[in-house]
Amino acid sequence: MVLRLYELVDRLLSLVMEGKKSSLGRVEELSVSAEEYRNVISNEAVLFIARYQPLAGDLLWAEGVISVAYDLYRVARYAREIAILSDHIGGLKGNVNDDVLESLEVARAMLKLSVEAFVGGKGELVEEVIKRDSMVDDVYHRYLALLGKEEPLSTRDAASLLLARHVERIADHATYIAMSASRIARSSL
Repeated sequence: MVLRLYELVDRLLSLVMEGKKSSLGRVEELSVSAEEYRNVISNEAVLFIARYQPLAGDLLWAEGVISVAYDLYRVARYAREIAILSDHIGGLKGNVNDDVLESLEVARAMLKLSVEAFVGGKGELVEEVIKRDSMVDDVYHRYLALLGKEEPLSTRDAASLLLARHVERIADHATYIAMSASRIARSSL
C-alpha cells in the first residue's frame, strides 16, 4: 500500500513538473486520493497494532508505515500547492528559474530513493537522500537571501521563491522517510 501511495504521489509530481496550467483539476483529484490512501494505510497499521500487539521491530515497522504514509500525503499537498502556483503564473516553465525546476527534479528523485530505502530495507540509500536534501536547501536559501536585498523581487523570482519553499518541504519529507528506513534498518541488527 505504501508503494501504491508513492506511485500516486509520483504521478502528482510528474503532472506538476510538466507545469501545464490545465493540470490543476487532475492534481486536485490525485491529492484527494492520496489523503484517502493515507487514511487507509494508517487505519490498517493501527488495526495491526491492536490485533497482534507487535513488539520491537514489528511495532517500529507499523509506526514507520504510519509516518511514511503521512509524509507521502504531505508531499501530495505540496504538489497541489505547486499546481496552484503554476495555474496562477501560467505554468512553471518560463515563469520560474531553471535552478528551482532542477531542485524539484532532485526532490522527486529523493522521494523515490527514500521509499525504496523504506520498502526495500536499503539503509545505504539514506546518505544519498541526505546529501541531496542539502542541495535543495541551498537553492531555497539562495532565494530567501533575495528578500534581504534593496531591490524588489521580480515576479519570476517571487514565483521561484514560492516554488523553492514547496520543493524544500518535499525534500524534507523525503528525508523523513529515509530516516524511518534508517531506524528500522538499525533495529533489525
